[in-house]
Amino acid sequence: MRRWGSAAVVLDGLTAPRQLVWPMRLEEVYSREERLRSAAGRTLQHWAGRLAAKYAVLSLLGLPATARHLGRVEVLPQPSAMCARTTACMHGHPPGVRLLDGLSEDADTGAGGRIGVSISHTADLAFAVALVSARLPEDDVVEAVGGWN
Repeated sequence: MRRWGSAAVVLDGLTAPRQLVWPMRLEEVYSREERLRSAAGRTLQHWAGRLAAKYAVLSLLGLPATARHLGRVEVLPQPSAMCARTTACMHGHPPGVRLLDGLSEDADTGAGGRIGVSISHTADLAFAVALVSARLPEDDVVEAVGGWN
């Protein structure tokens, strides 16, 4: 397995999330939770950023970007340890990656490793980098309060 992966998604000229994944279906590529989160007033850049993160994770894992694989990589906000101690988080949540439906068995992230992503975008391009890193002490705090990764 590689130690990092990257991907870009071009959205210039597109107007709807379904166009990002065509000919795949939105429901195949994004989990129910991702669709609910992204449909809540988010921009097309937001959808494209999550898609770029999914592609980057699959690149990291050395897996093809099929609808089946894309749908098994979930990218949602991950509460931070700082937010776990307060009722309202004023700093936002970084994206977290969860591998679903057996994909984690296919992913050798090393002993205790975790996959992290960074997402950025412009008006017409979304870019993401995925990498494997050691688990951090705050990961345990987040999991204790119901977070994931």
